[in-house]
Amino acid sequence: MSSNYFSPETPAFDRLRLTAARRVQPPRRRSQPVLLLKIIFCATLAFLFFIGPWNNLQIIYGNPYGKPYRNNDSTAAASETAAIYQKQNYSACQKRLDKLDSLFNERRKVRQNATSSWKPRNSKMKFDLYEPEANCISEERFGSDSTVRYEAFGDGPKFVCGVDVLAEKAKKKKNCLVYSVGSNNDIRFEKAVHTYMNGCEIHTFDPTMSDTPFVGGEYATFHPWGLGTDGGSEGVTMNQRKDDGERMSFQTVMEKLGHTNRTIDILKVDCQGCEYASMPPLFDLIASGNVLVDQVLIELHGVSDFTSRLKKFFSAADKAKLRIVHKERNQWGCDGMRCVEYALVSESFLREANEAILCSS
Repeated sequence: MSSNYFSPETPAFDRLRLTAARRVQPPRRRSQPVLLLKIIFCATLAFLFFIGPWNNLQIIYGNPYGKPYRNNDSTAAASETAAIYQKQNYSACQKRLDKLDSLFNERRKVRQNATSSWKPRNSKMKFDLYEPEANCISEERFGSDSTVRYEAFGDGPKFVCGVDVLAEKAKKKKNCLVYSVGSNNDIRFEKAVHTYMNGCEIHTFDPTMSDTPFVGGEYATFHPWGLGTDGGSEGVTMNQRKDDGERMSFQTVMEKLGHTNRTIDILKVDCQGCEYASMPPLFDLIASGNVLVDQVLIELHGVSDFTSRLKKFFSAADKAKLRIVHKERNQWGCDGMRCVEYALVSESFLREANEAILCSS
């Protein structure tokens, strides 16, 4: 073999060089469609497991688009994010409130359907048909003279819905108005309203105190009037108190006090039987839109023929769109069964009070 066989000029050397070049050549690229599909697949996984959850966190805590804001526009970004989140939260909350309203309506309808055939077998059962049908989430026992807000035990306090909502209304000077019918100088409720809803205008009514000075002048304006019908004599007295005060309908009272265009935020009534004469006409005024009352805290008493009176009372309350939210038998009197405390709340205010809890940010 010649010594020049592998010289750079020979064909043999060219073949050897070509073979070596092929051995170090990079591997063939994969087909472009397959590579593209893999890239899309990996990107999808990354979005599902990383980018998506991060965006949700950004919506709640930061940029709704998942991109970091510059320092100089962080305030505007935070406002934009808060607005988006609040809108989404508010819409979801309204749907929950709609479901509650539907549930409350269904419960009331069942009671209404049972009313026509309801025949209590004894006096203990006469109030049994009228049970709470709705829930006020912020309901609290209210009306003691304790310096501790929720320390309201024993006889006297009532169950009130939306105390904080009313307190905010009073704070903003939006004409918060409270009527307290029946006093006998027990001013614990008026004092509590003054303390925890400071700014509410309070009026107390009692026709049996002509010989006794009212002691709650610091908290309420007193009127020696009884509730019932104009010129009537509804209600009875307790403990042989004098009863010479004038009787008036709610419409007359509101006209005399200049309250015809105002909402009664709380109407507390304990008038020993006057409720059956005074309340159905008031409920008719509410149903017709002539009077606005957000909640009624009332003690219903066992009087003659009160089975039919109860039906009339609650039928009128239904037309006024008041919901039963609380019931408590008076175990301190009336043989523990003949008198029952009820809390009735308007559909609109109940929704407002529940919204303040469920939809607050």
